[in-house]
Amino acid sequence: IALCATACLVSQCERPATSGAPANTKDALATVGGQAITEKDLIQEAEWRKANHQAVPTAPDLLTEMTHRLALVEKAKQSGITDDPETQRRIQSIIIARLREKQVDAELEKVTVSDDELKAAYDSRSAEFARKPLDRFSILFQAADAKASDARKAEAKKVLEDAIALSDAAPAPGGRGAAAGGFGQVAAQHSEDQVTRYRGGDLGWIEGDAKETRLPAKVLEAGRALEKGKRSGVIEAIDGFYVIMKTDARAGGPRAIEEVAENLRQQLLRDKRRALEEQFLADAMTSSKASINTDAAAKVTLPATPAPAPAAPELSPP
Repeated sequence: IALCATACLVSQCERPATSGAPANTKDALATVGGQAITEKDLIQEAEWRKANHQAVPTAPDLLTEMTHRLALVEKAKQSGITDDPETQRRIQSIIIARLREKQVDAELEKVTVSDDELKAAYDSRSAEFARKPLDRFSILFQAADAKASDARKAEAKKVLEDAIALSDAAPAPGGRGAAAGGFGQVAAQHSEDQVTRYRGGDLGWIEGDAKETRLPAKVLEAGRALEKGKRSGVIEAIDGFYVIMKTDARAGGPRAIEEVAENLRQQLLRDKRRALEEQFLADAMTSSKASINTDAAAKVTLPATPAPAPAAPELSPP
């Protein structure tokens, strides 16, 4: 009964309310807890059901259903359900949703972004949409950190010197495939970088202004200074020795408005809709004469929020 009563309480937000006339009125067709159901209430309920594609029973049956619903509401009030915080929260949520539906959602649908607004936003933010310059590199690597012996360092350097001699004598053919570009098969045979050795040493694209990459700064700096298709000599870094080749480069520059128009239009729509919602809330705060005492609220101790449960580990497929 409690659940049913709660549902009835909630449903009052979406159904026409009864007149609430005193029970002794001569127009009352039924009374519940001192509240009258009148002929006007009966007709409004029938019209509501018809508008919502619900069957409309005979007048006596409809009156009985309305009486039952109000009786459950009255029982809920008597049991204290209407004062229950959870019930109040549910009812408030429905009221807010109905308010949004009637006063906000339709206005949000009307929001548009004109071509002039789009062009103005593009012009004012053109630097934001510019393409960054990109470089593509391939590497050869031999590990020899600061603790490595002089013999190991000499060996690592010699391996790379032999590798670039082989690469210069028989450059990678280019085209598609894991080892078709960069240092080709030489990387698989002479590089210790496990991420790139089986794809010709290819590191992929790196933005021209990227500060942190998996390469030591001095190696990256040397690579950026190269012309497309050229390689460096052997470079000693903190973790070993490198050879870097610039395999491709793309210049940065502005994007045409056509390239960014759709995403930019969606951003502007979101901004305008957010502003509309914020204004609607501000109007509600003003009309309700709401006030907030943040200093007093800051002194309130709230229950601690439980820490989120750790994510389950991802299992690799067998």
